[in-house]
Amino acid sequence: MTTVISLDGGLGRIITAIPALLKYHKNHPDEEWYITIPGWEFITWGFPELQERTFSPEAKGTFNLFWKADRVISPEPYRLPAYYRNEISLREAFDVCINNSTDHSDLPPMQLNLSMQEKRSAYDIIKRSKKKHPKGKTIVIQPYGSTATPHPSGVFDDSLRSMPQKMLDYFIDNLSKNYNLIYMGAKDFHDIRTYKPDPDPDLRSWAAIIKAADYFIGCDSCGQHMCKAFNKKASVMIAGTHKTNTTYDNFHIIERDVSFYPDSMRISGFHAHMVSRLNEPRIDFTQEEIEKAYQKIIENIQGTAPQVKPVSVKQDLTPEPQKKIGGVMYN
Repeated sequence: MTTVISLDGGLGRIITAIPALLKYHKNHPDEEWYITIPGWEFITWGFPELQERTFSPEAKGTFNLFWKADRVISPEPYRLPAYYRNEISLREAFDVCINNSTDHSDLPPMQLNLSMQEKRSAYDIIKRSKKKHPKGKTIVIQPYGSTATPHPSGVFDDSLRSMPQKMLDYFIDNLSKNYNLIYMGAKDFHDIRTYKPDPDPDLRSWAAIIKAADYFIGCDSCGQHMCKAFNKKASVMIAGTHKTNTTYDNFHIIERDVSFYPDSMRISGFHAHMVSRLNEPRIDFTQEEIEKAYQKIIENIQGTAPQVKPVSVKQDLTPEPQKKIGGVMYN
């Protein structure tokens, strides 16, 4: 029996599939099997169970794997009823799709393996950032997801997966006074109060930076999955997606207490667009909600409530912005 597991989608999806792939290896010790991942095949580097089995479908000769295969598994969690009903996480959904298992008790945790060189590079980047912003603890902030786009009035994300501009401005304005902020995102949207590594690190290097940092603040994009893989503390803003299946319950989840309408991504693009219209109130954070989220972030970083009241940022009543990170599809 020869099996090919063909993954696709954004990097976040691929990271959440790793536990199910490790479980598959454990349950099929004598089987010949392979993994194909377009664009993200590097994410399994460092796993002895996965590294030599993983190929890009665009590499010469990869079709030979499919030609000799007896079975091809093309997992699609977004079409799994338990997933789009917001009952299970992406990690668990991949276990269902790949291992045909609803018992997740033996599913390995989220994880990534870094090389010594990647860890050293991350240390050097954080050291350089502290020379420009010598503020003690280091926070990586990834405010924008893959569907964010520029607009003359700001950065917007119609999928509601990116941080609203007034929240980002407030966080940066206050956090930059006491913390070293490293910005993970497109250079065009870099705020000078944060440090942007130049040249931009590759995605494995970003994973190492997140591991080496003290805290992570992000949205529904790949950074939060990297953070979870290293069991780091994080605050994650969500609006257009549901916390059960897109993020992690041990994170500080920043969301509004308003109704959520389930998405139909990869099932019906039209329905997904209409649902985003209904979920727009979820991104319209009030100043009070932003300040409350900020207070919780400080408590998580310091372990205690802040002593100094943060300054308010002048409010801009234009719609909420977001951004596309270098044209790369992050999930």
